[in-house]
Amino acid sequence: MPDTTAPEPFAALRRALSDASPPVRRLMLIGVIALSILVSGTALFAPKAAQAANHTIAIKNFAFTPDVLTLAPGDTVTFVNQETDGTVHAIRGDFTSPDLPPGASFTVTIVAAGSYNYYCSLHPYMTGIINAGTAQPSPSRSPSASPSPSPSRSPGASPSPGGSPGASPSATPTPAPGSAPCDNPVLGADQGDGTRLAAYELVGSVKVFKLCMSQTDWEVSPGVVKLAYTFNGIVPGPTIKINEGDKVRVIVQNDLPEHTAVHWHGMVLPNAQDGVPDITQPHVMPGETYTYEWTAKATGTHWYHSHMGGGQVGRGLYGALLVTPTLGDIAADKHYTIEIGDGSNGFTLNGKSYPATVPLTAAANQKVHIRLIGAGPEMIHPMHLHGAAFQVVAQDGNKLASPYTVDTLNVGVGQTYDIVFQPKEPGKWLLHCHIFSHSEGPNGMLGLVTVVNVTP
Repeated sequence: MPDTTAPEPFAALRRALSDASPPVRRLMLIGVIALSILVSGTALFAPKAAQAANHTIAIKNFAFTPDVLTLAPGDTVTFVNQETDGTVHAIRGDFTSPDLPPGASFTVTIVAAGSYNYYCSLHPYMTGIINAGTAQPSPSRSPSASPSPSPSRSPGASPSPGGSPGASPSATPTPAPGSAPCDNPVLGADQGDGTRLAAYELVGSVKVFKLCMSQTDWEVSPGVVKLAYTFNGIVPGPTIKINEGDKVRVIVQNDLPEHTAVHWHGMVLPNAQDGVPDITQPHVMPGETYTYEWTAKATGTHWYHSHMGGGQVGRGLYGALLVTPTLGDIAADKHYTIEIGDGSNGFTLNGKSYPATVPLTAAANQKVHIRLIGAGPEMIHPMHLHGAAFQVVAQDGNKLASPYTVDTLNVGVGQTYDIVFQPKEPGKWLLHCHIFSHSEGPNGMLGLVTVVNVTP
């Protein structure tokens, strides 16, 4: 049988109640009931003892230490600038700090479970991630094993040769059906500069492209892998090359974990096709498909990009959009495109940081045409060419009535320039950003650097 003997405190209370007069007994019972409600309410509503922990991330020697931190939701993280040479840092990405001179700190509380990416907006090759709760560590750090030099979706492996989208509408390109799955996107030809053409399907008189937006492990430089946002599995996205007057349909499939949209930068098109969420269209939610359709009117060098915060562009959601005029392209022996990135993927030219950037090739006295696109999302970059001056012949797709000659050109976020030059001397000539922290460090060249290999 269960033990029914009252504990000593309750026995004493029972004796006191039995000895008291009826009025006193009633008052005592009311007091006991009120006290029990108060005690039980306190037990019910009192918060648990705080279990949150405090963590410190040191900013020193142009790195975050640790650069991968796993913690629990509710924990606090303090970033402390411990540089000794006066260097200022500023955190962007999933957190936004003020400028942090040496000795300054910035504190953030991680409220919800998930993965949080951040980088220094002044030195975007400095990146880090905080994993809260059950989130798995992101592959955006350098892996312990040597990664494959190509992204996980291997768009460079056995590519299906695309057609020549710059050709006349009567050309027959390799089809890229609108129903093509995003896990195996069709890509066009390698352009010899680290970019690929976008394949398309000709449906009547309409060129139909498909852009699949997804997360991809992307190797930015040897041993450095980022969790990038990509169009068709590559950074930058495939180059859409079309002719003036072409009718274009672009089917965009969003396989990202967040909503987005695509803007056709520099295009003259119907307002409903401009690609700005809540202004010209609804958000393209995860798992949804959205179709844009317009006619190519604005000629020259343009680009397309996500229009849902610079963070998506910084992770790789951008690509070149080239419209060849009816009267013909800029005359040259070689044509290249360089898209300048500086977001959470680091300082990149066509999605790669030196020494992984693709060298450009030319012979002495050949005319070389380079399209420079400032994809950003943060900074202006003064691009400098060694060994030869160049002519600036077009800006934002518009040919200049009076081209001008320089050897360094500021390329702002959103701007495009067409430059032409003729190298005279054979050798390896640098093309790089002339902000030194964007292109070189204590161990040599890095970031926004490529080489023009000139042969005799």
